Amino acid sequence: MSEMGQVGVQTNLAQLFMRAFYWADEGLQNALKKQGWPAITRAQSLVFVNISEGVTRPSEIAARVGVTRQAIHQTINEMVELGYLQLQPDPTDRRAKVVVYTEKGEQVGGAAVAALREIENSLSSRIGTERVTALREALALEWGDPFQPPAG
Repeated sequence: MSEMGQVGVQTNLAQLFMRAFYWADEGLQNALKKQGWPAITRAQSLVFVNISEGVTRPSEIAARVGVTRQAIHQTINEMVELGYLQLQPDPTDRRAKVVVYTEKGEQVGGAAVAALREIENSLSSRIGTERVTALREALALEWGDPFQPPAG
């Protein structure tokens, strides 16, 4: 019987990616809590990750996370109230807004980056540096457009 309680079902790669993400996110939460930062939700973590990758329009963050614009705006508004983010006019489209870090948000972001380095180092000590290096290299490759089933 597998961990998920299903006999004969092989775990697919997408499930393994999600398990890895949840593991890393929980470690991030633990590290931030130990440093004295208030807990942030997984949705807030996803907003931080997207901003750190340069995705700052709420509509784009919503699309990447796979939630409605209303849902991401709720999360962003929570983060604004916590003092982590600000909404500012988009310099390229005055009808739109972009999300930017406040000073406090930058501090949390810096703490998160440091914690993620520690998490990666911990993983290296657990499964080996060569495996983590190979994993990092495979994930950093350009994979092309997402899979499309053949027409038919």
